Amino acid sequence: MMNTFESAPSRSAARTKAILGGARSLQAGPPAWRLFRAIVELKQFGPVDPRERAARLRELCRLFCEIHQIQVEVRGKLPETPSIVVANHLGYIDPVVLCSLIPLSPIAKSEIAEWALIGSALVRLNVSFVRRGNAWSGARVLLRSLRSLRAGVSVLNFPEGTTSRGSLLPFHLGAFWLSRHTGLPLVPVSMDFEDMGLCWVDREAFLPHYARVWWGGGPRRVRLSVGAPLDPEQYRSVLDLSFAAQTSIASGRAPYASSAVLP
Repeated sequence: MMNTFESAPSRSAARTKAILGGARSLQAGPPAWRLFRAIVELKQFGPVDPRERAARLRELCRLFCEIHQIQVEVRGKLPETPSIVVANHLGYIDPVVLCSLIPLSPIAKSEIAEWALIGSALVRLNVSFVRRGNAWSGARVLLRSLRSLRAGVSVLNFPEGTTSRGSLLPFHLGAFWLSRHTGLPLVPVSMDFEDMGLCWVDREAFLPHYARVWWGGGPRRVRLSVGAPLDPEQYRSVLDLSFAAQTSIASGRAPYASSAVLP
């Protein structure tokens, strides 16, 4: 019969050991093995503090970029203090690239939480999943984002709500409400791919797209253009703030001279 007075410390020790093991898994072995091992471990254990979660997510995203030879050029200055980061959305590479650069708490669509292997791991890494069209889900994500900001972690949102091949879609207003509610700056980021075949659109299944784009591919270049932070107090409404961000992102785009599109 298990001694209940010993079980709680034992579980705590096991959790601490697993978290430390996860940190070590990012430092030893080939990048692909380190990434796989860390994701498997996160299915059971993960950091509790939001800042530690964001730091772990950053390391995993850096490994992904290293494995896939993603070369990132940053124009402008990414935020060093808690902010709401918004960007145009071209594909699943966008959050990976941004989260590899600074600690972030991303907002993602709920379908990703159901992806094999990585879905449950991302839940433990500050990723907030929103069910599109569900007001209750949206409110819950905003509350979770508020907790991240109060803990000192910036929030990442793609206000288009879905991906495109470059043209900006209408913005949802949740991120702009966060900025107005907290008074924290909103940082617009414009994203461009050298190879527009990286865009993940038109309801293409993830695995076929991943195989088509990355199998046998060489280095892929991604350009981020960071706009000037927007002070929410300088705008009369959430809608005005969203228009300012949309204008900044559109004008900040810096497409490559020639973009190859995969068949």
